[in-house]
Amino acid sequence: MAQGRGVLFHLSSVGFDPYGRVFIADRDASVALGEMLSQADAISCRSGCGAPLSCDTALITREELVKVGPELLVNNADFASIIRKRKAVGAEEVVIVFNIYREMASSERASP
Repeated sequence: MAQGRGVLFHLSSVGFDPYGRVFIADRDASVALGEMLSQADAISCRSGCGAPLSCDTALITREELVKVGPELLVNNADFASIIRKRKAVGAEEVVIVFNIYREMASSERASP
């Protein structure tokens, strides 16, 4: 797997809409996620691997990311859980590491 890319989120600029989706008004984080998903079919992330928080992961597909002006709306429950847990412990910032995934062409897939 390729080396991950860390993205810094200022949690004062990250919130939730009435449906529980993550709303990212942090411009730098929004641009970084948009750039990654423009090259990928999905991105995975992990955060909090160490005390006092458990290791959380999420797989975010391109369809789960919606651009709203310069901000992003992330419709992914696992990612929302990561953000909620960081806010619950009073974190002001969090670095989340993302990896890019691309769908393999049918000629690249292993045959049975």
